[in-house]
Amino acid sequence: MKHTISGLVKNRTGILAQIVGVFKKFAVSIKSIAVSETDLFDTSRLTIVVEGHDKEVRGVTAQLKKVRDVLDIDDLSRQEYLDQELALIKVHFRPEEFSQLTQTAEVFGARVLAMGKKTITFEITGDEERVDGFINALNSFGIRALARSGLVALKRGDEV
Repeated sequence: MKHTISGLVKNRTGILAQIVGVFKKFAVSIKSIAVSETDLFDTSRLTIVVEGHDKEVRGVTAQLKKVRDVLDIDDLSRQEYLDQELALIKVHFRPEEFSQLTQTAEVFGARVLAMGKKTITFEITGDEERVDGFINALNSFGIRALARSGLVALKRGDEV
């Protein structure tokens, strides 16, 4: 089952390696990880998406709560939460395909970020399904390069 784990950590050297080590110990594979500073300069929020059995993921989250620089950790998968992802996609194009490419982008709410002589780069944000759908729609044009941020997530509602 897919789990989205969100947490707050102190900005300390090696904290991310420590966290990844806990996932390795429980043999839980990380699908994506995103981490960045919050409004507090010494604290970062991380979002980790994993595929794993409930029992192993519960073990991981319990172990992470014991790590000194982990301030909070939560499996959002059984709660209401919001998530978004960013993708940059560079596609090969021919001038006669430009209209079709921009119409496809418009349908998905993507935007043209840059154009070269033979490529066009799109930016899309949205949930994983929307990003995957746009990527699939662009496959027939020939994707040259792709970068995805990984999911970022927060609990829905007033709870922090």
